[in-house]
Order: sequence, then C-alpha cells, then structure tokens
Amino acid sequence: MSMRAVWMMILLIPSLSFGHSLSDSYLSVVLDDNRVRGEWLIAVRDLELAVGLDRNADGSVTWGEILERQSQIENHALSHIALSRSDVACDLTLEAPMLEELNSGVFVHLPLSGVCSGDGALHLTYNLQFDIDSSHRSIVTLKQGEEVQSAILSPSTRSAEFSPSSVSVFEQYRTFVLEGVWHIWIGLDHILFLVAILVPVVVRRHGTDAPAGWLQSGRSSRWSDFTMVTGILKVVTAFTVAHSITLVLATLGWIVLPTRLVESVIALSVALSGINILYPIFRGHQWQIAFAFGLVHGFGFAGVLADLSLPTQLFIGSLLSFNIGVEIGQLAIVLVLVPTLLILTNAVLTRRLTEAVAGIAITGCGLLWVAERY
Repeated sequence: MSMRAVWMMILLIPSLSFGHSLSDSYLSVVLDDNRVRGEWLIAVRDLELAVGLDRNADGSVTWGEILERQSQIENHALSHIALSRSDVACDLTLEAPMLEELNSGVFVHLPLSGVCSGDGALHLTYNLQFDIDSSHRSIVTLKQGEEVQSAILSPSTRSAEFSPSSVSVFEQYRTFVLEGVWHIWIGLDHILFLVAILVPVVVRRHGTDAPAGWLQSGRSSRWSDFTMVTGILKVVTAFTVAHSITLVLATLGWIVLPTRLVESVIALSVALSGINILYPIFRGHQWQIAFAFGLVHGFGFAGVLADLSLPTQLFIGSLLSFNIGVEIGQLAIVLVLVPTLLILTNAVLTRRLTEAVAGIAITGCGLLWVAERY
C-alpha cells in the first residue's frame, strides 16, 4: 500500500472525539442532623442533550445560554433525584448555578440545600441521564460527622443507602475497583494505544509471510511462540508498571502536569503507535516505548481519579483499588485481543489486512485527537 493511499484513508476517518468524553456527574452531600447541603456537578454536554442549551444552534454553549435555561436545568435536575430518611422525602432546593472545569470537561455546579425530617439512614434515588446515555455514571459522596461514604450509581444501580452503621470498607474498595475497570474500558485512547503496541508483537513474530506459529509445528514454531509470549509480557508489564507509577505520584500530588499537555501527549502516543504498525519506527523497542508512554497515560488515569474525590479516610486503599481495577480491565482487553489477532493473522492476506486497517484507523484517531486537544 502506497504512502499516499494510507494518508488518504486516514483523512477519511471521521472524528472520534469521544476518546475521553465520559458522561459523569458528581454529587457531594453533607448531612448535619436534619439538614443537608451539598454540590451537584452536571456536565454541560449532558445538560445540552437533556434540556437543550445551545439556543442559537451555533455548536457552542455560552454562560448566557445556561442562565437562560436555569429554571429548566433546575427542574430537570430535581425531577431526577430523591433523598429521603425513613421514607420521608427531603425537601431540596438548588441555588444559583456556577461553572466548574474538571479534567473530564466543563460542568454546571449546582449548590443544593434542604431539610430531611425523618431519621435513620439517608436513601438516595438517582435517575439523571440514564434514559439518554446508558454509559452515564454518578459519583456520590456523603459526609456525616467524621464518616465519609462513596457510591457510584449507574443504570443498573440507581439507588444507595448511607448511614454510619452501614459503612463497609470492602464495599468502598469494591466501588473503586469497578470504577477503574469501567474507566479503562470506556477510555478509547488508552485501549487503542494498548492495541497498537500489541499488534506488532503478535503480527510480526515471524519476520516472514509464514502463517502464524501457533498453527505450525517444529522448533521454529515453538521459538516463535515463545518470542511472541515474552514480547507480550514485556510490553504489558512495562505499560502497567509505568502508568501505575505516575497514577500514584500524580494522585498523591507529588508530580502535577497540565491536563491539556497530558491529553495531547496521550493522543500523540496513539498516533505514533498507529504509524508504527504501518511503518516500524519502534523496531526492537516496543516495551521501552510502552513504558515511556505508559508514564503519560498514568497521568491521564490520575486525572479521572481526581474527579472522583477519593475519601480521605480510605485514600490509599481507594487509590490502590482503582489501580487494581484498571489492571483487571486491561488484562481483560489483552485476553480478548491476543487470541483475536492470532486468528486474524493466520494467513498472509488477513495479516496484511489487519496491519493496514489497524494502523490506518489508530493513526487517524490519534491525529484527530492531537488536533482536538492541542
């Protein structure tokens, strides 16, 4: 395939701007006797889908347009949430909105307050955005006295109960493990980088146009398989160790980098790794490249974790739980990807087609993200 044909195909790939466009909201509630106060952050893009903020249809949302729709925003928000104690509904009100920028985007910040006349555990029912976007997640934090509890609500888990007596360390850690798994599974840029660094290891294990080693016999086949397996282990281990290091360092606040720089370099890592599939530029250095760019991807994971507001009392445990979740999600991707590549690359024709399609698609996505994030 000529270089000109490759670039023409790359330019035809539509913009995949959802590389990190997650649908999240953040609800923080403080319960003091029978009074509640808190903050509710809802993404501007989610409110645009729900109530229509872009009144002049120019493709952007201004602060003035948000203020024009303030009553609709408040009505929409309050109609999709319910707090109660002992089956007695809490009376909630929302105050004047503000804007707040997080790593995952721009959010409308809605201060809330209210009275809960009942006693006992606080029960939350949440239905915002689930009927519009099944990937939506709400990260909820409740503080009552010295106790802090967290929950992640989804279309399959729309309610939670909070009380000091119901605090379970296991459940808190389990929540962050699942969040780690979820965020790597929907982080397309991280997935494509992982795919891009594994494709050359699996596809080029022979250096010839012979069929895949796992379907051959003899010493050369066994050596080919051994080389491939060790190559996969080196690449995956390097990426894992690297992003774990920077995830911890960044979350602890020891090293902080601008979000825009991190996201741009992550996009660049995807583009360069895609090019490497088409024209080997990392020949013989796959695991070193995986480690180097893995350090940057770790800062990306840390940005997501920063938005989740780790509970102070369980900070280290929650951090490690999130990282374990990321590794579990990554392992699942590898276990699906490698056998798929082995099947696709058994024949010379499908091997070359796999390289071309993967290289062009991944390079195209990476370049588009670089342009979008820079």
